Amino acid sequence: MNDITKKIALKDTEFFDRGGFSGQFYIPNDAQAGFNALLVTVNGRHPKKKMIDATRTYFVIEGVGTFTLDDTSHQVKQGDLYVVGPGHTYAYEGTMKLFEFNVSPNNSFKDEILE
Repeated sequence: MNDITKKIALKDTEFFDRGGFSGQFYIPNDAQAGFNALLVTVNGRHPKKKMIDATRTYFVIEGVGTFTLDDTSHQVKQGDLYVVGPGHTYAYEGTMKLFEFNVSPNNSFKDEILE
């Protein structure tokens, strides 16, 4: 495991853009830390996915939108926390800023796009 005891400034993060959402990786998958951490800016829609072997957690920093967990929709509010365990599905849409934290003990971070 890499030593990840450090401060990570926004300017030192890796940017990504995937259409309806973009953001910065603070701890990327390839850090081999058993988890990753990223800031996500949502301006649209994230496709429905099923978690395979990781637990994905989203903390709503700000914004409005909808999270769908296992086909149940929830209106987003600042301060909400959404947790998606292995075998469960999720999707989201709206205009919001999220902090995403994923735990994958084997560092695979596997999910499956369903739509």
